[in-house]
Amino acid sequence: MNLVFKLKRAVAVIATFTLLASNASVAIAQTFNDVATDHWAFDYIEQLVDEGVFDVSDNFRPNDPLNRAELVKIVITAIDGLAGYAAPATPTFDDVAADAWFYDYVEAAVQLGVVAGYTDAAGNLTGMFGPGDTVKRADATKILVNAFNVPTTLTPASSFPDVSSSAWFYSYVTTAYNQSILDGYSNGNFGPVDPVTRAQVAKLTVNAQNPV
Repeated sequence: MNLVFKLKRAVAVIATFTLLASNASVAIAQTFNDVATDHWAFDYIEQLVDEGVFDVSDNFRPNDPLNRAELVKIVITAIDGLAGYAAPATPTFDDVAADAWFYDYVEAAVQLGVVAGYTDAAGNLTGMFGPGDTVKRADATKILVNAFNVPTTLTPASSFPDVSSSAWFYSYVTTAYNQSILDGYSNGNFGPVDPVTRAQVAKLTVNAQNPV
């Protein structure tokens, strides 16, 4: 790891601390019964509550996985993607009906280039989005990097043993790590196929809003 990158990561830590400290006035009260003030994701979650990204309710369910429709709603709300949005006359995806609660969010994400839907083995679009499918960590990273137009940063190369340079998600995960948006597990792995949790998405979203 070169000196420039070490300095960049140090700046990221300072920036994150400053960000959380600046939100102290916002994140004093505990909004959700199941996210105590000492929860590792408390500040991230409270910031997104303050921004109107998360609705206020009794529980947040920080360890629950997200489906694709839920993630797209979070992302589009965080970037104010429905401002000036016009719904298309015909749905883009066969499995996203115009009367679905997530229709506008998914279509806005398509218009903004955040999502494109599933592809087949040959790389051709299938016309399916999979709104109820559980989001994996690699997929969530790609969506967030695209949503916030995070500059591609592939130097240094990925240090995650489970993120091969030939993997489709390599550039997204490496960029997100180098831009201090995400970290891996304590064992050194990234866990690309693991379900992403609501707490993890809160952290990723806040960090993607302010890449270092």
